Amino acid sequence: MATASNVYRAYSMEYGTFVGLGWGGLFLCYVEGISTGNALLMLLCFALFGICGILPFFLAFRLNHKLFIAGEKLSYLQGLFFAFSMFMYACLMNGVIAFSYFQFMDDGTLYEQLNGMLTQPEMVSTYRQMGMGEQYSQMMAMLKEVNDLSVREKALAVFNNNFFFSIFMSFIVAIAASYNLKNFNKGKQQ
Repeated sequence: MATASNVYRAYSMEYGTFVGLGWGGLFLCYVEGISTGNALLMLLCFALFGICGILPFFLAFRLNHKLFIAGEKLSYLQGLFFAFSMFMYACLMNGVIAFSYFQFMDDGTLYEQLNGMLTQPEMVSTYRQMGMGEQYSQMMAMLKEVNDLSVREKALAVFNNNFFFSIFMSFIVAIAASYNLKNFNKGKQQ
């Protein structure tokens, strides 16, 4: 096995692809669940949300364990580079999936479904009774603006959202990638 300074780079691409596919599945379940009104897709969305939350930590710990078996260990900075790289590959994969969805599958159905839900008379009267008429108008204007975005801009918005989430998560996932497993195994043996 190569040294720890080189091996995490290859794993970051592989693991980032898995995380990106998970995020893409989550995205597709969410938008299709809303577009079609399918409750099972929304339940699957919640399950994927939990899996996608745990997956980066699991993969970072897996890399850490592989390196531990080989007698290597990542420093926190290397773990941070691994986590950041993994998340960037995930962002790219999910961005491609989002672009493909908006380009080939959406055809405005997501907007139509959201607009239909929000313009129901019961929904409008609920917002007005709560004294949120102005916020309701702003929300509808924002929904119209999002619908007017190009496919590329929508996919870029999804990418940017994931990018900022990934920056914060990288610092936490780096701990799992660089955790000293010698201490972990000592606790197990006692």
